[in-house]
Amino acid sequence: MIRFDFAGRVALVVGGSSGIGLASARAFARAGAGVAIASRGEAAGREACATLRAEGARVLFVPTDVRDEAAVSRAVEETVKHFGRLDFAVNCAGGADMAPLDATDQAVWDDVMAVNARGVWLAMRHEIPAMVATGGGAIVNISSIFGMAGRPAQHAYVASKHAVVGMTRSVALEYATRGIRVNAICAGVTGTPSVRHFETLAPELVQGLVAQHPMSRMATEEEIAGAVLWLCSEGAGYVTGTPLPVDGGFLAA
Repeated sequence: MIRFDFAGRVALVVGGSSGIGLASARAFARAGAGVAIASRGEAAGREACATLRAEGARVLFVPTDVRDEAAVSRAVEETVKHFGRLDFAVNCAGGADMAPLDATDQAVWDDVMAVNARGVWLAMRHEIPAMVATGGGAIVNISSIFGMAGRPAQHAYVASKHAVVGMTRSVALEYATRGIRVNAICAGVTGTPSVRHFETLAPELVQGLVAQHPMSRMATEEEIAGAVLWLCSEGAGYVTGTPLPVDGGFLAA
């Protein structure tokens, strides 16, 4: 991974207890940033923090359910209280569904939208004022290749990830002159624990999806995290409102 220097900076990773979120938290920590992890899974979050702390990271865990605005607000407040500022945010908490339209349960639809779409909206509402207070910052929202393409039998997930791209563009425009950059990563299939678990349940389905990626493999969590750090770096200083595909060529194909 390219080396970045974020010494003296602070990153909040929402959904940072596993997968892309944890890889991003680790990457920020290795680049010298203080890192706050906000996650609904308290045991996993505390374990992730203990692991990063053992690697020398300055890290904080805040139990957070992104469906609850008070919890999201508290995560930002605790981050600023602990570290003194907020420079970067990665909004990575997510859920998924899989059912044909006529079998889609409304409760599942509502929950996927609440986590994936409303959770990102709530996070940005509270992250941005904290960043503006100290001169600006950068936000990376984790969308998906299915935030720019369709997929049958995953209506809530696809809708929510399209919403993330739309919000990213709109909020980026609102704050373009106020020192805040907002971008999204449209990740291809990535070897996260949840994907690996699903692969054991439906190997043909996962392998078929991977085969649609021209590079014929999954992304690693670290490859997505590398793109996150680049979007937060000075090297991406003129990049905002962009849904960046990190997808092994999936959308190009």
